[in-house]
Amino acid sequence: MTFVTLSIPIWPTDAARSTELARQALRIAPRIRLEPTRGLLWADARGLDGHAIAAGLLAVVEAASEGFPAPGASDSAGLPTPGSAARLRAGVAATPIAAVVAARHGSAPITVVPPGTDREFLAPFDPEVLEPPPPASLYPLFAAVGVERLRDLAGLDHQSVEVRFGAEGVRLWRLARADDPRPIFGPSRRELPNAELEWVDYELADQEQVVFIVNSLLTTVTDQLAARREGAHAVVLEFALADRTVVELPVRCGHPTAERKTWLRVIRAALEPVTFSAAVMRIGLRVSQAAPLADRQGDLFDAGFATARVTEAALAHLLDKQPDALVTARRNAHPLPETRIAWVAEPSGQLPDLPAPGRGTVALEPRLSMQLFPAARSIDVRTVTRRGETIPDRYFDGSRSYPLSASLGPDRVSGGFGVQRFERDYFQGVRHDGVMVLLYRDRAADTWFLAGWWD
Repeated sequence: MTFVTLSIPIWPTDAARSTELARQALRIAPRIRLEPTRGLLWADARGLDGHAIAAGLLAVVEAASEGFPAPGASDSAGLPTPGSAARLRAGVAATPIAAVVAARHGSAPITVVPPGTDREFLAPFDPEVLEPPPPASLYPLFAAVGVERLRDLAGLDHQSVEVRFGAEGVRLWRLARADDPRPIFGPSRRELPNAELEWVDYELADQEQVVFIVNSLLTTVTDQLAARREGAHAVVLEFALADRTVVELPVRCGHPTAERKTWLRVIRAALEPVTFSAAVMRIGLRVSQAAPLADRQGDLFDAGFATARVTEAALAHLLDKQPDALVTARRNAHPLPETRIAWVAEPSGQLPDLPAPGRGTVALEPRLSMQLFPAARSIDVRTVTRRGETIPDRYFDGSRSYPLSASLGPDRVSGGFGVQRFERDYFQGVRHDGVMVLLYRDRAADTWFLAGWWD
């Protein structure tokens, strides 16, 4: 990486002017970093002409020189006076320490350190040029071994420096050797896939036409995701309307995917309730959240699937042909367990918005959940009498007999009218093998049934 450093001895006193300086500098360099307390401006010149960037930044600062105070001078309004731009210097080097020294102590307005010569450039300087400079306690130790310049310090070996000068001496020794791994700039943020289409000859007022354009944009975006081995977890649709308004529609998927059919189904469901105040002139689609694609076991229909992609494609095709095939369980207050859950079709086959595995999920404590048979199974029960109540002691399901080590109940439930009237005694039993079961007795017919178990 190539660093461009500007040394600005006197920084602007007004935060607004400092912000404007940063805005102007970003027109010259792709990334900058301001350090007002140290009087430094950093620019990332990786892959670019460092000298040209340094010259452009110096021009920006000189043009704004009225925002920089002269030492100890200010006008009646507290604003700085011009005159300090002449002291501006710039350094260009491959390491931060060499760029700072070139900017602060270079003889020319722009000092360029040729690549691979940072150590040689630092060699003739006094250790005081390092930042932060050596503490006063180290100078007698340096004098004792003849360290006067950075070349002398860099010529020592690591072990000798650590023994004589300690940890602070090792830090200075590394800088003297142009070994400065400071992360001045963080990693560049990768641009997520996006696509857009704009037209001026006609206006879209039909939603089917909008979906057609979105499908075309999805093809571009999903191809980019597939090439990067990533899946989108959330996308944003942006619509520019004829009345100069912009409408953004965020859309999320249950898990990261790069399948075009899946995203088209989710986006189509999200667009159904949307109405626009004017005709659409531009449509943009960008990925707002992405994650690496993971190979998940797809044993929903066939345990032989190597991954879940075949299952996902099959579900997408099924929902395209039959949107009401997707249902969600809804609980109600019915007293009978088998009718306490109602399966409700999702509108337009839209999947519930669930967090991706490992992202924002809350770990639940282990607990048992009731598992019900599709239809209660008739069983033979041997009962005992306790406190005037008939309690199950053992039951036979047609193939095996199960003794019950504990039985809690009865919980009497009754209600309904006519043929739908019910009157049951429910019992929660624990079998000898530790499985909890739910039994009930139909009081009207005096028959016993196995409703389910806990797992």
